[in-house]
Amino acid sequence: MLPLIAKRSFHVTAAAKLAKMSIIGTIGTDLVPQETSNGKRFVKYSVAVNNKNKNGEQVTSWFNVAVFNDKQIEYMTKYLGKGVKVYVEADATNTPYEKEGIKTYSFMLFQNNIEALKYPKSQDESS
Repeated sequence: MLPLIAKRSFHVTAAAKLAKMSIIGTIGTDLVPQETSNGKRFVKYSVAVNNKNKNGEQVTSWFNVAVFNDKQIEYMTKYLGKGVKVYVEADATNTPYEKEGIKTYSFMLFQNNIEALKYPKSQDESS
């Protein structure tokens, strides 16, 4: 006889759209706080992710990231910057728009969390 399996109770909710990404790469732009038209602070920046293709050549993919969390903005502008290797967790969006009559898409990551992995060597350390 097979052992009894404990019954589990599941709660069913409406399906939510889920598009999450985690990337490890290098910050490629300066982190400059900006404001939306209604006064909400944000930082928009790019992260470069390097991989090798099947021929062994390095290929760089660029990801545009935006962050609206005030505590993360404060941390990032104080401790992070261009050249820092980071781990970013984000929600991904792919928004369609029209440019010169051609349908185009804008892929954007909205940061949930960031962690510094490696700081670049300063000029003093390399000499």
